[in-house]
Amino acid sequence: VAKFCQRYLVAEFSRLRDAEGVEAALIKVFHRMDDMLRDTSRVFAGLALPGARSFEHAADMRAAAALKRFMGGDGDAPAANSVSSGSSSATSDTSNGFRMDESPDPDEGLVQAGCTAVVAVKQGSDLYVANAGDSRGVLCRAGKAVALSEDHKPAQEVERSRIIAAGGFLSEIGGVTRVNGNLNLSRAIGDLKYKSNVELEAKDQIITAQPDIMKVPLTPEDRFFVLACDGVWDVMSNQDVVDFIGSKLDLGMSASAAACALLDACLAHDPKEARGVGCDNMTA
Repeated sequence: VAKFCQRYLVAEFSRLRDAEGVEAALIKVFHRMDDMLRDTSRVFAGLALPGARSFEHAADMRAAAALKRFMGGDGDAPAANSVSSGSSSATSDTSNGFRMDESPDPDEGLVQAGCTAVVAVKQGSDLYVANAGDSRGVLCRAGKAVALSEDHKPAQEVERSRIIAAGGFLSEIGGVTRVNGNLNLSRAIGDLKYKSNVELEAKDQIITAQPDIMKVPLTPEDRFFVLACDGVWDVMSNQDVVDFIGSKLDLGMSASAAACALLDACLAHDPKEARGVGCDNMTA
């Protein structure tokens, strides 16, 4: 799912931004990834609508092939048992050939994997940050860490209320609150089996891709901005990361080299001793 988003999210956002502006486009593009994953999965499972126009079918088959490459599949549809209503306003947009297929069994063939997403867009002197999940965006301002996103966790009241209203439940497992006994976050792209209540909008599902958006005017004191997933933040605090990256840049490192050094520093030297901290997937 992360690779799928890497491939398609920027292009979809650019198209939406031209028509609707940055903030509206950011919200729509997160849900758009769900719609595209859902549609692609259905084509993957051979569920295209009979009589579909040939150019639409060709576009969907190209998307299915892309998903197969990204998911490492051999052409067989991944098992799943639910489908999102996809009723956000982005769902009806079919200009690139992706479309919702009506199927007698809408649960078949859907992608069950998911990923968090944090996206930053600089427009003029403004920085927009959209986040769904527990990845983070942190700005270095005069050497201090400024959080430009908030983790979405099931224990938070607004998240808990939505999950329960959508028919989900929360469990405490090993001191961690989990959604339906599984996920320890409450927003993500993908995870389509948690988006199955056809009476609810996409933003109100058990797990939703609905991002929170922050907009900040940049100042001369702003040195750099860090985007990273929870594997990093489980090991270092926001300020620790800002201090670490700043020290590497002071040594003349490039931003990419500093990011690689950050990941190396977060890796557990002894997974058994670390008890999982520093053993998660990491992206920065």
